[in-house]
Amino acid sequence: MPSIITKNLKVVLAEQIYNLLDLGANSYLPSSRQSYIYVTLGRQIPWNSGVEVVPTPTEDTNSLNDIYDKAFFAKRLTNADASFVVPRINWTSGTVYSEYSDELDNYGTNFYVLNHQYKVFKCLSNNNGVPSTDEPQITLSSTSLEEPYIQTSDGYKWKYLYTLNSLQRQRYLTNDWMPVVKNSFVSASAINGSIDIVNVLSKGNNYVNGATQDIITITGDGTGAVLKANVVGGQVQDIVIQNRGANYTYANVTFGGVTGAGATANVVISPQNGHGFDPVYELGASTMMFNCDFVGTDTDFFANNDYRQIAMILNPNDAATGKLATSQKYNCYYKIKTSPGLGNFNDDEVVYQGATLAGSTFSASVIYFDNVQNYLYVNNVVGTPTVNQSLTGLTTGSIRIINTVTPPTLQLYSGKVLYISNDAVVSRNTNQTDRIRFILSF
Repeated sequence: MPSIITKNLKVVLAEQIYNLLDLGANSYLPSSRQSYIYVTLGRQIPWNSGVEVVPTPTEDTNSLNDIYDKAFFAKRLTNADASFVVPRINWTSGTVYSEYSDELDNYGTNFYVLNHQYKVFKCLSNNNGVPSTDEPQITLSSTSLEEPYIQTSDGYKWKYLYTLNSLQRQRYLTNDWMPVVKNSFVSASAINGSIDIVNVLSKGNNYVNGATQDIITITGDGTGAVLKANVVGGQVQDIVIQNRGANYTYANVTFGGVTGAGATANVVISPQNGHGFDPVYELGASTMMFNCDFVGTDTDFFANNDYRQIAMILNPNDAATGKLATSQKYNCYYKIKTSPGLGNFNDDEVVYQGATLAGSTFSASVIYFDNVQNYLYVNNVVGTPTVNQSLTGLTTGSIRIINTVTPPTLQLYSGKVLYISNDAVVSRNTNQTDRIRFILSF
């Protein structure tokens, strides 16, 4: 039995992820139905000795547990940290753009563009496939937003959808992707089942000249549409839409007139709720871009070591309560207070308790050692640290006594890992903000 998964389903799945980030909606739900997503940074340890080779992520149990073992900290995402995106298509002179069709699959074609003013337009007509030479532009007003399309000098007809503001460009516009947003005024002016575009297939002959000749009859299941013919030299050059009408799922046009004959045209039915009503569905935005900032000056997210792995975790637990984690940020490391002692620990080295590492009762990897306050931050923990016992650095030979141990505030191994990204080493420092971008496509 032939079947397809529609683009709508893929967009719905992306929407569900986006809705999980809505903190306002979560606040109205019982805790059993609340959802929170966190991004983790981790893995200061090289992937391998010598020249590093970044491995492809896997989702076997050991690999998933390893994400928690080597994480530093976790930050909660909100829907302000995510956007629907589609492949970026800059308007370029000389390009033939695909026109919107109610009979063909538009997705995957260049039927929309981003102009130099960061305004997004959908191509409704490409003037029978000629190259576009006049960039679509619009001076926004309440009147212009209600127009079914704008026509450029090259004969193209474009529907304005939205404009990207500076924040949207900064966070989500890349060389490959552009955000998709809704312009509420464009959406409000969209009409379900309106007739926004009529393509002249044959110009005919011997019609009476005039810019708005009343020679068109519409047959369809909607109401209210009024179309006029622009006749030059006895031929129908274009269709003038005086009223778009509403609620058409099909429409056919015929040409009358006293002397003319031979003109034909086809009506292109608008998408559900009309052009511009919902760009996310109209452009098929089934990809989400997430943008999470880790600020170097944040004392909870210290920037004293590098990282190689990013993960996204759904609904981990708060270690203190054992219940759903809801705070903005958590740490995933053990914070060990040591006494003053012999030598300092180096980043990335292994520390252990016992006569040897092989026979140790506790071992861990150093993220950072504060040799002023004598705080040691570690992850990749094996065993349980014992206070008032010595801790030895495998590489440096440094020895300190453990005074206190503060475990992670995030309950490790809780929640569901949704996304893993392995990378080459990324260095951090307190003067930078790490902007983590990652993509989920459905």
